[in-house]
Amino acid sequence: MLKKSLLVVLLGCCTAAQADYHELTATYTGFADYNTGVFDPTRTATLHAIVDDVNGDGKFTVDEVREFLFPHVSIFASDIETYGRCGSVDRGSWCLEAFSYTGGNSLTFDARSHRTDFEASSGGVATSGDVAYSYFQYTSGEGSTSYSGFRWTSETTLAVTVTPPVPEPSTYAMLGAGLCAIGALTRRRRKQ
Repeated sequence: MLKKSLLVVLLGCCTAAQADYHELTATYTGFADYNTGVFDPTRTATLHAIVDDVNGDGKFTVDEVREFLFPHVSIFASDIETYGRCGSVDRGSWCLEAFSYTGGNSLTFDARSHRTDFEASSGGVATSGDVAYSYFQYTSGEGSTSYSGFRWTSETTLAVTVTPPVPEPSTYAMLGAGLCAIGALTRRRRKQ
């Protein structure tokens, strides 16, 4: 009975340890300049998102995002894990207000970040299908706020790639240990 229990535990370890995170890469091409409105068909912006498909349906929601990196707005995994998808710490704040990917090229998001130090404040906004820009202003009030970024147009294109989860090395180690244990038990049983 002990051998059977040990076998069940080892098999459980072999199958339970696997990574669940997908990497979503979305490349947009063709934007208008935020300030001048001049369209540049070669300008690109790439979104990198780490997502955990909790329900396994292949569709990703805002609550499944573990990291969001896009020009003008970066929300790192450590911040989301520690403080949530909207939070603030050390004169900085961020919020991933919306995120939805339902397959193909159907991707929407809305994210913001802001940082203040003793002399200046800066931040960024990224709303798919609308704008992505960063801003800068001296906290003393001198000078005007400056903006830079881009706007989506009807000519902006999108290509999305979703990389399935890749098992971590420890997963392979556990699988190997489990298979070795099964082989040893089988061999021992044959000798008896």
